[in-house]
Amino acid sequence: MWIIIRVRMSELKEYLKKKGFSLVEEGEVERVIMDDYNFLIVNKLTILLPIPLPTGKETLDDLISMGIKYARAARISQGLGSPLEYKLDGTTIYIIKRYQNRQDLESGIIKALEGIESLRYFI
Repeated sequence: MWIIIRVRMSELKEYLKKKGFSLVEEGEVERVIMDDYNFLIVNKLTILLPIPLPTGKETLDDLISMGIKYARAARISQGLGSPLEYKLDGTTIYIIKRYQNRQDLESGIIKALEGIESLRYFI
C-alpha cells in the first residue's frame, strides 16, 4: 500500500510541475503553490483553501490580490464539489474539503485544477 500511495503522490507532483505549480511537504502539511495562490493539504486527507478577509487597512493592490485569491478558492472549491466546510481563523476563512482516501483527494485536486484551466481557455 505504501508503494501505491508514493506512486500516486509522484503523479500529483508531476501534474503540478507540468502546470507550473509545485507541492512542498512541511511535516504533516503539504502546500500546493500556484502562481498567485497557495492552499494546504493537512494530514494527507484534508484540503484547506484560504480566503483572506479585508481589515480596512489594505491598499488597492492588496484588495486586488485578495480578489484573485477569492476567485481561485471559489473555482477550486467548485471543482472539488460538496460537501464543504468553513472555518474562520482570524482574518482568513478556510474552505475545507475532507476525503476518505488519498487517491480521491488527488483526483479531486487534478479535476479542480483542470476546471480552472478550461475556464481560462474558454474566456
